[in-house]
Amino acid sequence: MPAVNAASAMGAWNDMPALARRDLARGSVGRDHLVGLAAELLSLAAASDPAGRAALAALIQDLLGLAWAGSPLDGDLAHLCSGQPWPGWPRLPQNVADTLKAYANFWRPPVASDPWWTMPGDAVGNDKRRAVLQARLEAEPRNLFWKSEAWSFAWPRADWALADAALRPESWPRTLEPVRLQAQAQALLARGEAADALSALYNVGAFFPDGSPGLRAECLLRLGREAEAVDVLAASVARAPWRTSEVLRLSDLVSGAAAEVLPAPGSVAVLLYTWNKARELDETMVSLAASDIFGPGQGVRLWVLDNGSTDATPQVLEAWQARLGEALNVLRLPVNIGAPAARNWLLSLPEVRGHEFLVFLDDDVMLPADWLGRLSAAAARFPEASVWGCRVVDEANPLVVQSVDYTPQAARADQDGGQPMSLPTLHQGQPDLGQFAYLRPCVSVTGCCHLLRTADIERTGGFDIRFSPSQYDDLERDLRVYLGGGHAVYQGHLVVGHKRSSGQLAERSAADIGNATANTHKLLTKHAPDALASLCLGGEALLERDMERRLTQLQELLAGV
Repeated sequence: MPAVNAASAMGAWNDMPALARRDLARGSVGRDHLVGLAAELLSLAAASDPAGRAALAALIQDLLGLAWAGSPLDGDLAHLCSGQPWPGWPRLPQNVADTLKAYANFWRPPVASDPWWTMPGDAVGNDKRRAVLQARLEAEPRNLFWKSEAWSFAWPRADWALADAALRPESWPRTLEPVRLQAQAQALLARGEAADALSALYNVGAFFPDGSPGLRAECLLRLGREAEAVDVLAASVARAPWRTSEVLRLSDLVSGAAAEVLPAPGSVAVLLYTWNKARELDETMVSLAASDIFGPGQGVRLWVLDNGSTDATPQVLEAWQARLGEALNVLRLPVNIGAPAARNWLLSLPEVRGHEFLVFLDDDVMLPADWLGRLSAAAARFPEASVWGCRVVDEANPLVVQSVDYTPQAARADQDGGQPMSLPTLHQGQPDLGQFAYLRPCVSVTGCCHLLRTADIERTGGFDIRFSPSQYDDLERDLRVYLGGGHAVYQGHLVVGHKRSSGQLAERSAADIGNATANTHKLLTKHAPDALASLCLGGEALLERDMERRLTQLQELLAGV
């Protein structure tokens, strides 16, 4: 069993610059996140003494290498990894340097006037985009740019035929085989072929940093080889305790948090509001009923508010009321009053307030059988918290993450259009291969499946109706909770499927975009700039304290494994 020396790990963590601890406490995954931190550290190194510059150079090189391992088809990132910003920059292993040089020879983006750059992103445009990708892969089989674009298009849509076309061995230069195998391992794991993915990683060897321990560990976990996964992660953390995402994963595995499911911490009222989603509501109710939360001794009751639906929603609810009996309470309103007002309406019911805990669910989610047990386990681990939420993925393609833990960060001077804060985006642009499966405190969690303490409603209040008809009312309330001395907890071991697409797959109307823009402005202007700055700093300190706690505990936990 690899040892994690607490004093050594804490020393290595504390020796890093404050901005590195701040950013890495959020996680050690995500291309843009890691590259952005590397750029900040590069600026810091320019003003450092020779010893400090050498230490920063080693960390920068590790960050860029880790980013490239996570996005091996990205030629721009490969170019960054090959850079030599100043004399004396650490030399790369010769095989890596040779591969990076070869990569540059095969990375050929189209000219600026190429129609590719202006193709629309709607459904019709995406059909055309796929056809162009297929044609370019055939016409330019060794141009890595088209392989990268094909992968970026393929994985969010689970289009494995296109991914396979990009990763065919015969279309790759032999000198780039480690890169192809790394990408192949990600594609295989994404489609559920863990054994083949692990074999590909073994063939890559240690070309990428430490042999991509996070990816190897996920393969092993899916194959039921948890002890080996723990060994892999422990060795990585012992070498590089700044790899926060691996610290989080390892800590939860050896502490038991990753598998923990507990009874509800008290009586629970499950609250759901709906509008004109009869089919989605019925499917949500199927998953809810299958979770068996209404059995004897559970103390769970369900309230559904029909928010002025004009479709078959009343008939769906009537059928479910006949099936669930007194466990289901249905309310109907003549008009749609919006999401925050609907939530507040449910909160106002005396019979709801009589429960110790409240759960809000969206009407278009798919729940696993142990959903409430997972939230209850999070509440048991962090009883001081006020809100407990989950990881949300696209129901149609669980590789696409919609929501993880949110801890806002103060906007940098040259970023975010002058906004006082921004939300992290580590989960965007990469498939969910287990890197967000952890449990930790944070500032905010998604509102489509979250647990609240009823007593905190009296202290913090409900949901702000200024965020009607929808969007950010749950986030804004979490900000109030934090500013009032509370915090949220993210239960990443609970994965909930959401039927509404997000990100690049979402097709939104002009009204939806306008509403989101307006509510973003409301969110960022409701609280004074100094309050938002305090929130960002406090949230970052919350993450750092959790990181320090885990590093301290890991030595004791691993000694007992």
